[in-house]
Amino acid sequence: MPKLSKSSQTLALPVFLSLIALSVPFGAMAANAALPSPYVSHALDAVLIPINADVRTAFALDADQAGVLVLAVQPGGIAEANGIEPGDVIEIVKGHKIFEPIQLDEVVYYWLTANDFDFVFDGWRAGQIYSISSMITMESYMEVIEVTSIESWSSYSSESFSFSEYYSDYASEISESYASSESIVEETATSEEFASDVSDNSEMTATDAGSAATDTDGDGTVDADDTDDDNDGIDDSADTDDNNDGIDDAASDDNSGDA
Repeated sequence: MPKLSKSSQTLALPVFLSLIALSVPFGAMAANAALPSPYVSHALDAVLIPINADVRTAFALDADQAGVLVLAVQPGGIAEANGIEPGDVIEIVKGHKIFEPIQLDEVVYYWLTANDFDFVFDGWRAGQIYSISSMITMESYMEVIEVTSIESWSSYSSESFSFSEYYSDYASEISESYASSESIVEETATSEEFASDVSDNSEMTATDAGSAATDTDGDGTVDADDTDDDNDGIDDSADTDDNNDGIDDAASDDNSGDA
């Protein structure tokens, strides 16, 4: 059998490596690289990620869908038992708006310590507003998850996303964050500041979830956080022409043309 010369071997190696790379869908690699780090929820036995611009693009989410995205759920775990599925978006937990995955655990843990085990999760499924009533106990919350089994959980999958590859990219980080999050959740949820925040929260409903992340002027900032409502480049606190009619608000507060 003929042998390759050293120069031929040198040329053949990059080609071989290129063929290996092509065996993995480019779309999946690109999507995984852009996605934020995963969080394994003690409260749901699920893998969650925060929703940002990259997540919206990768999973084709609408602009008003905010909160956290469920990437995978443990078979027989809390999420699956309560009807929460991979691909679901969760924005509100028991009336409390969620921005980061760990906040979901903090809200659940807070109410569990208050002996309240009934929860409502509001968000979206397939672009439609939904609400799920669930029961979570402290016993189920404290049950330890075997992180090495997460790769085989029921997961979201598409041509542009491979949960198995995503898990491989973050395997060590998943293990470390799961171990450290328990004490972080407990410390936050038992603080006076957090208790005040939860008790002051206006009990949002599934209907409210649709408007909670509304971006009226389409500038990429939800109305609740937008300090330039008319998108004219002037901060609302300094804007003397809120409706852009060319007349100072002190003289006119509508578009009726009055002087």
